[in-house]
Amino acid sequence: MVPGFLAGGGEMAARIAEFDWSTTVLGPLDGWPAWLKTIVGAMLPSPAPQALLWGPTGVLIYNDGYSAFAADRHPGILGQPVLEGWPEAAAFNQRVLDVCLRGGSLSFQDQPLVLNRHGKPENFWLNLDYGPVRDAEGHPCAVLAIVVDNTKTVVAEQALAKSKERLSQALQAAGMVGTWDWNIQTDTVYADARFASLYGVDPERAEQGAGLDAYLAALHPDDVEPMQTSLRRAIALGESYEQEYRVVQADGSIRWVHARGECIYDPMGEPLRFPGATVDITERKEAEEARQLVLRELNHRVKNLFAVVSGMVTMTARSATSPQDMATALRGRLNALAQAHELIRSAVVEHEEHRQSAELEALMHAVIAPHVQHKGQAVLRGPNVQVGTQVAASFALVLHELATNAAKYGALSASDGALDVSWETVDGELRLTWTEVGGPAIEMPPERKGFGSQLMRMSVTGQLGGSINHDWRREGVRIALSASLERMGR
Repeated sequence: MVPGFLAGGGEMAARIAEFDWSTTVLGPLDGWPAWLKTIVGAMLPSPAPQALLWGPTGVLIYNDGYSAFAADRHPGILGQPVLEGWPEAAAFNQRVLDVCLRGGSLSFQDQPLVLNRHGKPENFWLNLDYGPVRDAEGHPCAVLAIVVDNTKTVVAEQALAKSKERLSQALQAAGMVGTWDWNIQTDTVYADARFASLYGVDPERAEQGAGLDAYLAALHPDDVEPMQTSLRRAIALGESYEQEYRVVQADGSIRWVHARGECIYDPMGEPLRFPGATVDITERKEAEEARQLVLRELNHRVKNLFAVVSGMVTMTARSATSPQDMATALRGRLNALAQAHELIRSAVVEHEEHRQSAELEALMHAVIAPHVQHKGQAVLRGPNVQVGTQVAASFALVLHELATNAAKYGALSASDGALDVSWETVDGELRLTWTEVGGPAIEMPPERKGFGSQLMRMSVTGQLGGSINHDWRREGVRIALSASLERMGR
């Protein structure tokens, strides 16, 4: 028989009526005070999961909503202390009892708890409200708990947040700036935060809708009219809209974007909306500009190379004594050009490495090494000096002429000959000393100056802004060469 105060209390009314409460601190059901019966009677019909935690140990009395939440723990926890009924949450519930039995209240939103409702631990996020229940004298003697399981909502929100994060990462990896939707009739553009930030528009304003002019203000002045013309054409002809243009950032830097969209019309054919998306193509544009720069540089170098070779052929032909002599001289000079080009090649064809020069020692070694008979015959020493791409070929030709003469007539023509090349930088100049010893004795300076000598002097005084002087000593020639460091770096 269900007592009157439990009437309308659902399944839990019968269970409470049947339970032997004499085994608990509450005592037999018929001995409960009237105020307690009133509270339990009011709690049972509530659709919200509610529980009464009685006394210092929190003996559990609860309604149908709470029994559903308790799942497999129900009905075993009825009449049990809450610390024993939910041992995995004992520390949390002890705090609740401590606070509320002193007259305090607690409230939690999306409180994470790990509960074992189905034989295994599960993550839950609960909205919890706890308040004290007072006896007839006004002393706190129990805690009324209202439990709302918000796990599905929190999990859904977390999944949505992760999905948005993955989408954002995917869009960012693809260069996507953002999406926009232009209401043509009200001239209002609704855009996401990333798109708005690129155009210098406040994200909150963009979400509420900002005029098209707010976005046009960020366009490069030269791109505004082409962009608007393309937009008007797409609306008038019903075509897809695609346009590349520049967006000026707050710091003055430029971002290139590719915008794409399509107009939506009403049944009467009037334009309504124009949604679209924008992709950042700055890196692609910079790469294209770099390629164009490389092509212009290559064209310039090829033209210069043809000019150098043409002059070289003409002057070599004038000074050569035979076709074989001319072929040998030309072959050596062209090899020197090729070696210089190899050292500076990456500055032209590997733009991303930003190598704009070659090291002087590497250039000298590449040109001189083929003429050295054994290790140690040539010594190169000096500080690190960079040779720019514009003068590397000229300097290589000078070195080639010096090395060729040394191999033909000087120190490198004899196995016991030696070459010492040293250099230093003084007052904005490169000062290089070329010293040969151990070769054939020099009786007198050469009477005739051939093309090689002319080539060296023109290169050093012209392109390098320096000078070259020969000291024809009997034991070997010593050459003093100077060049402008500023020109050497070009």
